Amino acid sequence: MTVLSGIHHVGIVVESVEASTTWYVEHLGFERLFTFGWPGVQAAFIGRGALKLELFQNEAAAPMAEDRRSAETNLKIGGMNHFAIEVPDLDATVAALAAKGVAIVSPPREVPNSGGSRFAFIHDNAQMLVELYQPA
Repeated sequence: MTVLSGIHHVGIVVESVEASTTWYVEHLGFERLFTFGWPGVQAAFIGRGALKLELFQNEAAAPMAEDRRSAETNLKIGGMNHFAIEVPDLDATVAALAAKGVAIVSPPREVPNSGGSRFAFIHDNAQMLVELYQPA
């Protein structure tokens, strides 16, 4: 059996690599790592600690479906639903992001049967769902 050691990065198609990179840097403390591309596509790697995102801007990409913007309807669509970022203090993180104008989609609440883990959902600049997760 092949040994897996963890997720390296998450790839996300965005409307604007520059706008999304700037949003993640300014709101969630990511760093710009490097950019690349090919005809019709611009891409950027950004990271914060072990978490890396690969952002793609593709001229031929369709816009995100409206149903992907809502936590309730997004769960009814196949494919990747969201990604989660671990935070040490969920309430403080949500308060700081709300003060910066970030849309809080789902306020902090406890994960059922988790022993006290908590989560909240926000929207990034392109209305993609991002989970903030505080382990018990």
